[in-house]
Amino acid sequence: MFALKNFSILLCFAVATTILTLSVTAASSAAVIEEKLNVLVFYESLCPDSKRFLQNQLGPNYDELGDFIDIKLVPFGNAKSVDDGKEFVCQHGPAECLGNLKQSCVINQTTNQTAQVKFVVCQMTTHWNDNDVKECSESVGLPSNIDNCVNTQLGTNLQLEAERITKLYQVTYVPTIVYDKVFNQDLQQNSLKDFRATVCNLLRTRGDISLDDEVCK
Repeated sequence: MFALKNFSILLCFAVATTILTLSVTAASSAAVIEEKLNVLVFYESLCPDSKRFLQNQLGPNYDELGDFIDIKLVPFGNAKSVDDGKEFVCQHGPAECLGNLKQSCVINQTTNQTAQVKFVVCQMTTHWNDNDVKECSESVGLPSNIDNCVNTQLGTNLQLEAERITKLYQVTYVPTIVYDKVFNQDLQQNSLKDFRATVCNLLRTRGDISLDDEVCK
């Protein structure tokens, strides 16, 4: 009887250990799947090429791809800071610097990437050359009064951070699109031509979707 009891205890322990192992394995697999494709988009507010990418590539495809990507928009481009942000000099002049700053301030109001993307696409396509963010920010449910950001150190710090990230990736052309934090020239060129196909190919390579997944048909 004693031996039988011991056997039962060992059996239960073995079963429990197996279940625990399977649970940990399943959790680990889920964690891997849930790690979305990281996408960095470097652009500047008055750049025609940036506008073209947002209007023709990111904008039309984001709704379907949004669940699979972790996207960060960086409005800075070829700008430069002077004296730790006392002044910024931009490729397309002061109006672009103000546009970059305002976009940083609106984006900073939320962690909702859908709202961020839709705001920037709106601003860059329907209000290009217009630094009034009211219509585009309110259309995605974000406050349009950003004076406390634009006119304070917060806005300066946001642009300095955008500059830091831009320099980190040695961006010389905008828009620049970086996947999983590693710049690749082929992916860059493909993204400008067909952002959707580029993302879909990467998702398949990572094993996030199958060859016949509906999202990429």
